[in-house]
Amino acid sequence: MSERTPSRSVPGSVRSFVGVAAERQTYRNLCYLLLAIPIGIVYQFGLTLGFLGAIFAVVLVGIPILLCTIVGARYLAAFERRLANRLLTTDIRRPADRRTVADDGLVSRLVELVRSQATWKGVGFLVLKSVFSFIVAFLLLLGGIGSLALVLAPISSSTVVFDWEIDTVAESVVAVPLGVGLGLVTLHLANWIAEIMETLAVALLGDQGESSERDPIDPA
Repeated sequence: MSERTPSRSVPGSVRSFVGVAAERQTYRNLCYLLLAIPIGIVYQFGLTLGFLGAIFAVVLVGIPILLCTIVGARYLAAFERRLANRLLTTDIRRPADRRTVADDGLVSRLVELVRSQATWKGVGFLVLKSVFSFIVAFLLLLGGIGSLALVLAPISSSTVVFDWEIDTVAESVVAVPLGVGLGLVTLHLANWIAEIMETLAVALLGDQGESSERDPIDPA
């Protein structure tokens, strides 16, 4: 029995490698990561604006900018919770580290927002996602475009992929399985990156337990 185990595990490994293309969650992960590219660019702009606000806060001019950025970050963190729950395999709940202060004024609510741990954890997630957006753009777009170019090589008169010029029939035939393999590797890579983002989202965007309190600023 022990001698047959390796021979049986090989088809299972191949099935697992190829089967990623048939899993629905793979494409949900891919959608989440592709959306992260434009979203990350927006986050970078907003966070840069907040950083400038923090610098100019010493002359009071930057305080409104900084406060608007912090409030906006809280709303964006709520959006990220919903996006992760919709596309990834998470069930992230609203953070419960803030008490209900429905009768307090705007200043008190802003002060509590700035002091909230959940606010800064959310900001941390936005920073990390803005960085990941560039990694995703480079790896997934490179792998996806390269895979597509290899698969379509037989119907193209001349194709150049990663400095490899494919201009003969033999090279085109070899390029197709290589393109399929690269596409599968790219899908596995997308799942792996999505798992990292999922772990970060769970750690930084909310609580695992129920929250019975309504956040006066957070919409989620």
